[in-house]
Amino acid sequence: MLFCSLVLLANCSETTLKKETITVQELSTWRTLDKGKSTVVGEELIIEETEGADGYFLVSPKSYKGDIIINYKVKALSESTVLIALFSASDAGESQGITLPPKETKGTGFWTWRTHLEHYNLTFNNVSHNYKPFFFKNTSPRSKGFHLTKAENIMGIHEWYDVEIGKQGNRLWFKLNDEIIFDQEDCNPLFGGHLIFRISGTTGEKVIFAKAALKNLIISHE
Repeated sequence: MLFCSLVLLANCSETTLKKETITVQELSTWRTLDKGKSTVVGEELIIEETEGADGYFLVSPKSYKGDIIINYKVKALSESTVLIALFSASDAGESQGITLPPKETKGTGFWTWRTHLEHYNLTFNNVSHNYKPFFFKNTSPRSKGFHLTKAENIMGIHEWYDVEIGKQGNRLWFKLNDEIIFDQEDCNPLFGGHLIFRISGTTGEKVIFAKAALKNLIISHE
């Protein structure tokens, strides 16, 4: 742990990040997966599931290597909305790229695809799925580098939240309205990859589509 901390301090002092502001118009052009729609309304991007969806994805066109800090505002617009952010997401191995699933992929096919990616997964506002917020590192379908959970849910609906997600040196963190929710050291951090936003609603007897608003996305990267 001491060695890991020393590497973190060295990396933090050496890395200069450049800020990239992503407008909602640009965000609306990101690749989407599964069934849903994206609509620009003023300075917000509204994303929502549609009939037959099992979640809805936005995938960044760029891959970001090394250190990264992601800031944005998000608001859940339905009681079922689970908010998910995958970062440093890439194909397994040394690649920083990502192979997207075939167009005919449905339902559990997307889950299988995600489990084969290397990535960090932050899932929050997931009370509708009977879970609490969690944060894990995925290295293969059967291997997680770490898995953190919170005892209580931390969000409500129809309210804006400031999100900050960071990976700098060996440190990973997730902040909500400037409050640290998760803070984790990873001595073998993923080198880089894409950013993926996903929303997910409820299925079964009571189907409620997920819907959320995003704005003010800034990606600071190497």
